[in-house]
Amino acid sequence: MSVRIESNSQLTPEQERVYRLRNAAERDGGTPGGFLELMAAVVADDTWRQIPSAVNASEPFSSFAEFIEAKPPFGLGQRVEDVHTLLQMRHPHEAAAEFRAKMDAMRADVRRLLAEDGITGYSEQQRDRDIQAWAALDKSGSWWLAFFVACQVSPQPTAGDPRRKATAKISASEFARRAGTSADRVLRYYKAWEAAYTAGAVPVGSDQLHPGHEPVALPPSDDWTLYYSSRRSASTDRGALISAAAETEGIRPTKALEVAENPTALRAAILGDPKTADAARAALKALSVEERRSEHLEYVRQVAEAGKAQVGSGQVLELPEQIRAEVSEQLAAIAEQPSDADAVTSAYETVQELVAKAVEANPELHASEQRARFQTALKATRRSIGIIDPERLPSVIDDSLREEITALQEIVNTLVASIASHGR
Repeated sequence: MSVRIESNSQLTPEQERVYRLRNAAERDGGTPGGFLELMAAVVADDTWRQIPSAVNASEPFSSFAEFIEAKPPFGLGQRVEDVHTLLQMRHPHEAAAEFRAKMDAMRADVRRLLAEDGITGYSEQQRDRDIQAWAALDKSGSWWLAFFVACQVSPQPTAGDPRRKATAKISASEFARRAGTSADRVLRYYKAWEAAYTAGAVPVGSDQLHPGHEPVALPPSDDWTLYYSSRRSASTDRGALISAAAETEGIRPTKALEVAENPTALRAAILGDPKTADAARAALKALSVEERRSEHLEYVRQVAEAGKAQVGSGQVLELPEQIRAEVSEQLAAIAEQPSDADAVTSAYETVQELVAKAVEANPELHASEQRARFQTALKATRRSIGIIDPERLPSVIDDSLREEITALQEIVNTLVASIASHGR
């Protein structure tokens, strides 16, 4: 982005707007109508990115917080916390819905920009008060508790700028210490929110939330147990997979987790009950089908995205443009139905045929492929024959074995004659 620099005699239009915004912040503290309107304009068209950050500087400000705190005539020369205070005041015209929507959008944009810098206007006193409220509601469990944890906690929090340390996320252990609970319990709430975000049940992930974040739309309370479990195993990756599978089958995750935690009981049920054994066999068969579907889908995706395929000889084949386009069409055909095993298998087989077609069109590679296949077949045959003990063979020989050995010798003689006729 180009940046216009202020001359000694004249302000650029962007700097003129910043100048008026700075004056509004200092003059209109009681009724900050002008400040709020100018801030909306500065944020809407990225004015703060279009002015230099210092004397003889050509680069704009690296962050919105830096723009607010920079000394005049480049920045606003204000404290971020004072700007947060001004944003909380209402514009005299906010009774009108359209104007109120404009002001709300501006406030959200400013808070988002500051949150990107690790600044949320959120104090440790507020955090302690909110955590105490969380602890009081903890036993009941709810979406709000998970939302609050997602706003406050990061599995790997960073200290960041000392000025902004108070607004940073904290660890699950620190949250647990303040709430008087365990870190495992806090992380179960955190992972419940993440699982819900992955499933599309909540609008934002934890990495987009920050302390003091505005409330977001929450799912129905009846859906809570689909993502949260009080069992410790639910907080592990294995537990998450089991819970997801239970949800797919329409059962409570806690039931599946209980079975998974006691494999001896599962074995006893399979051995003692034919219906349970049948269900286990059906599940294993379904798992095999799913694994094969996943492998086929991944193969089609890799070939389509890379435009290359590894062939049997181990060489990597760069696919011609036409075949690459046909492979991409196969991927597009299953993109909307990736869980359809038959459709994925059909696409996989088609892509393999296309790769084989490309191999045949390359004489050198085609010969290399045939050579690799012949080599594999001969090695396997030699290993198989190698297990026959010549000293013990006469004691068990019969007409059937003689016929097999004779037929094998004829095949080998034909192969030897074939290569002898062509020389080395």
